[in-house]
Amino acid sequence: MNRIFESVPVDEQGLDAALAALRLSRRYSAERAEAACRLAQTGRVRSPRYAHLAPILATGQDKTASLRPPRSEPAEAGGYVRGAGYYAGDTK
Repeated sequence: MNRIFESVPVDEQGLDAALAALRLSRRYSAERAEAACRLAQTGRVRSPRYAHLAPILATGQDKTASLRPPRSEPAEAGGYVRGAGYYAGDTK
Protein backbone atom coordinates (compact mmCIF):
# COMPACT_ATOMS: atom_id res chain seq x y z
CA MET A 1 0.00 0.00 0.00
CA ASN A 2 2.84 2.37 0.77
CA ARG A 3 4.19 1.98 -2.76
CA ILE A 4 0.81 2.94 -4.22
CA PHE A 5 0.62 6.11 -2.15
CA GLU A 6 4.26 6.96 -2.88
CA SER A 7 3.60 6.77 -6.62
CA VAL A 8 0.88 9.46 -6.65
CA PRO A 9 1.34 13.17 -5.92
CA VAL A 10 -1.86 13.44 -3.83
CA ASP A 11 -2.90 10.67 -1.40
CA GLU A 12 -6.52 10.73 -2.56
CA GLN A 13 -5.40 9.66 -6.04
CA GLY A 14 -4.16 6.36 -4.64
CA LEU A 15 -7.28 5.45 -2.67
CA ASP A 16 -9.06 3.55 -5.45
CA ALA A 17 -5.96 1.56 -6.34
CA ALA A 18 -5.30 0.73 -2.69
CA LEU A 19 -8.89 -0.33 -2.06
CA ALA A 20 -8.90 -2.50 -5.18
CA ALA A 21 -5.75 -4.28 -3.99
CA LEU A 22 -7.26 -4.72 -0.53
CA ARG A 23 -10.42 -6.18 -2.04
CA LEU A 24 -8.34 -9.07 -3.34
CA SER A 25 -7.99 -10.27 0.26
CA ARG A 26 -11.76 -10.98 0.27
CA ARG A 27 -11.41 -13.62 -2.43
CA TYR A 28 -7.89 -14.78 -1.53
CA SER A 29 -6.21 -14.87 1.87
CA ALA A 30 -4.19 -11.92 3.13
CA GLU A 31 -1.04 -14.07 3.07
CA ARG A 32 -1.56 -14.86 -0.62
CA ALA A 33 -2.18 -11.20 -1.43
CA GLU A 34 1.05 -10.26 0.35
CA ALA A 35 2.94 -12.98 -1.51
CA ALA A 36 1.54 -11.69 -4.81
CA CYS A 37 2.69 -8.17 -3.93
CA ARG A 38 6.20 -9.42 -3.18
CA LEU A 39 6.24 -11.38 -6.42
CA ALA A 40 5.07 -8.38 -8.43
CA GLN A 41 7.74 -6.19 -6.86
CA THR A 42 10.51 -8.60 -7.83
CA GLY A 43 9.71 -7.78 -11.44
CA ARG A 44 9.52 -4.41 -13.11
CA VAL A 45 6.40 -3.28 -11.21
CA ARG A 46 7.13 -0.30 -8.99
CA SER A 47 3.76 -0.14 -7.25
CA PRO A 48 1.59 -3.26 -7.68
CA ARG A 49 -2.03 -2.55 -8.61
CA TYR A 50 -5.08 -4.76 -9.01
CA ALA A 51 -4.22 -5.37 -12.67
CA HIS A 52 -0.84 -6.78 -11.62
CA LEU A 53 -2.00 -8.77 -8.60
CA ALA A 54 -5.21 -10.39 -9.87
CA PRO A 55 -3.55 -12.52 -12.60
CA ILE A 56 -0.82 -13.64 -10.16
CA LEU A 57 -3.43 -14.79 -7.67
CA ALA A 58 -5.75 -16.30 -10.30
CA THR A 59 -3.00 -18.47 -11.78
CA GLY A 60 -1.51 -19.43 -8.41
CA GLN A 61 1.92 -17.98 -9.13
CA ASP A 62 2.11 -16.73 -5.54
CA LYS A 63 1.96 -20.32 -4.28
CA THR A 64 4.63 -21.64 -6.61
CA ALA A 65 6.95 -18.68 -6.03
CA SER A 66 7.41 -19.66 -2.39
CA LEU A 67 8.26 -23.24 -3.40
CA ARG A 68 10.87 -22.26 -5.97
CA PRO A 69 14.43 -21.71 -4.79
CA PRO A 70 15.67 -18.15 -5.21
CA ARG A 71 17.26 -17.48 -8.56
CA SER A 72 21.01 -17.32 -8.42
CA GLU A 73 23.13 -15.58 -10.99
CA PRO A 74 25.35 -17.79 -13.13
CA ALA A 75 28.88 -18.19 -11.83
CA GLU A 76 30.40 -16.72 -14.99
CA ALA A 77 28.51 -14.27 -17.14
CA GLY A 78 31.24 -14.12 -19.78
CA GLY A 79 29.42 -16.13 -22.43
CA TYR A 80 30.94 -18.95 -24.45
CA VAL A 81 34.51 -19.81 -23.49
CA ARG A 82 36.64 -22.00 -25.73
CA GLY A 83 38.75 -24.75 -24.27
CA ALA A 84 42.52 -24.85 -23.80
CA GLY A 85 42.98 -26.83 -27.02
CA TYR A 86 41.73 -23.92 -29.11
CA TYR A 87 44.26 -21.46 -27.68
CA ALA A 88 47.17 -23.90 -27.74
CA GLY A 89 46.78 -24.33 -31.48
CA ASP A 90 45.63 -27.91 -31.17
CA THR A 91 43.97 -28.58 -34.53
CA LYS A 92 42.45 -31.82 -35.59
